[in-house]
Amino acid sequence: GGRGGDRGGRGGGFRGRGGGRGGMRGGKRVFIEPHRHEGIFVAKGKEDALVTKNLAVGESVYGEKRISVDDDNGGDKIEYRVWNPFRSKLAAGIINGLEHIHMGPGSRVLYLGAAS
Repeated sequence: GGRGGDRGGRGGGFRGRGGGRGGMRGGKRVFIEPHRHEGIFVAKGKEDALVTKNLAVGESVYGEKRISVDDDNGGDKIEYRVWNPFRSKLAAGIINGLEHIHMGPGSRVLYLGAAS
């Protein structure tokens, strides 16, 4: 009873918290272009996203979305990992205009994260 609708925790609502599956789809509608920082790319599609090349093709390390696009040379597909700026301070900084990263592709970096 009372005023308002169901305000319970889990269960109610449309597909639970966060809505549907989301993410980007690959194929012909997504174009990949290089970002000004080496090794980072921008996936242009319905929504733009920061991506990096996936070195472990077919595997999702942290459950992130992946995009496969056709190679320009007509060969194999290239797979990219979508970089979520809400889970990465570096990605958030790049989106917000970070000038210098001070590390490029092939750099060895000690990462002391607490994720998963």
